[in-house]
Amino acid sequence: MNRSLKLVAAALGVPTFSALAAALVCWPIHDGPLAPQLLIFGLILATGISAGLPACLRWLSPDDPDEN
Repeated sequence: MNRSLKLVAAALGVPTFSALAAALVCWPIHDGPLAPQLLIFGLILATGISAGLPACLRWLSPDDPDEN
């Protein structure tokens, strides 16, 4: 997989998976007040993105220094 395709996959995948995880966690409280839902959703989304970005940067970095 070339670097450009990896970059696009990472840019789309990390926020998408974080939002899906947040939605799954917030689903049981979907009938409750909006403020706790937004707080929990935002925290999970921010945590997923902040944890996913370093992993994506590691995934995007070439294993071989001569590879480019």
